[in-house]
Amino acid sequence: MSMDALGAEFTPEMQRALDWVPAMIWVAGPKGDCCYVNLAWLEFTGRKLDDALGDGWLSMMHPEDAAAWHALIAEAIRNIQPFSLECRLRRRDGRYRWLLKSGKPILSDQGQCIGFVGICNDVSTQKQALESLAQASQKHRSVLANLREAVSVIEDSLHTDEPGAKAHQDDRLTPRQREILHLIARGFATREIAVQLHVSVKTVESHRAQLMQRLNIHDVAGLTRYAIRTGLVASDL
Repeated sequence: MSMDALGAEFTPEMQRALDWVPAMIWVAGPKGDCCYVNLAWLEFTGRKLDDALGDGWLSMMHPEDAAAWHALIAEAIRNIQPFSLECRLRRRDGRYRWLLKSGKPILSDQGQCIGFVGICNDVSTQKQALESLAQASQKHRSVLANLREAVSVIEDSLHTDEPGAKAHQDDRLTPRQREILHLIARGFATREIAVQLHVSVKTVESHRAQLMQRLNIHDVAGLTRYAIRTGLVASDL
């Protein structure tokens, strides 16, 4: 293993000390070529040291992550700056694990970058937990949307004219129908109404059909005129 680029800054004694660290540590030259990995790294990958040197370790990285790594290390070399990347590395059992690979420049006494040192942390469990949380959140949003639609349907089915109700036809509409009528009169399209009310397009279309039937109106222009006449929207819309 050649350590000429790092010289006295990275001695054999330091290498032996790093082998005792229970974390995956790596050292690269000023151009990003690997020149050392510690024992924890070798135990994780099940490979020999020579397999990791230079760009050999890239054969253990997931192919889909290689481009991001090359772009990141090139920027770090150009700007002499720290970096971190989540990427997949093949474990000794052949399975890919998500690692957070972080590194920072090694500077000489004169302030020149003579290499990089970094650490890899296995974050697969955390990523799986976040993915499960995202899936659960999506499921809950779907359930909530279905509940909103169910409430809307039940509301319509239970609505009847009460004895002595006002003569205005608007009194025969459910709150949801008045809400949709208001948005129709303001010029919102069916899909826009569905997004704003967090219901499906089919639900909005169903409400619009019920509105036309109850009010004996057969087009959107008629619904708009009705909304203005009953004061549901301002006449200057």
